[in-house]
Amino acid sequence: LARLARNYFRSHAPAVLQDFIWWSGLSITEAKQAVGLIDAELIKERIGETDWLIHHSCARNVRAKRVIHLLPSYDEYLISYKDRSMALEPEYYRKAFNSFGIFYLVILYNGKIVGNWNKSTKKKALGVESSFFIPGIEVDEGELNKAKERFRIFHNGKND
Repeated sequence: LARLARNYFRSHAPAVLQDFIWWSGLSITEAKQAVGLIDAELIKERIGETDWLIHHSCARNVRAKRVIHLLPSYDEYLISYKDRSMALEPEYYRKAFNSFGIFYLVILYNGKIVGNWNKSTKKKALGVESSFFIPGIEVDEGELNKAKERFRIFHNGKND
């Protein structure tokens, strides 16, 4: 139980107990026991009405530049959490996943899901189309083009 909790919070922090229960399939009692086993490794942070758990290995001051990522469907960024409102405004849920458990290709920008993307082929060339559902969002076109290029390199199997 300790190893399961440690691995989860190392790779998914910050998260709440309900996220861990949802992800692991453990009962509430088992999940609380697992978290208790690694209590000394966790930092508890209250944000609003929610108690977040952060593994100490994740608790460093990271200054992330405004990088755009094209996330695949079923990416851990969304699927690992029962409550996805920290990453995506609830009014846009239907644009990222549906009520039948189907997750779509999404764009991550500055920690938030802000749009969708899809691959396209025109004249045998791989392209990436994007659309944004956050009204008025200003996304750095250079960073968007870098994200598209990273996908093309990945898709083509090149490690340049």
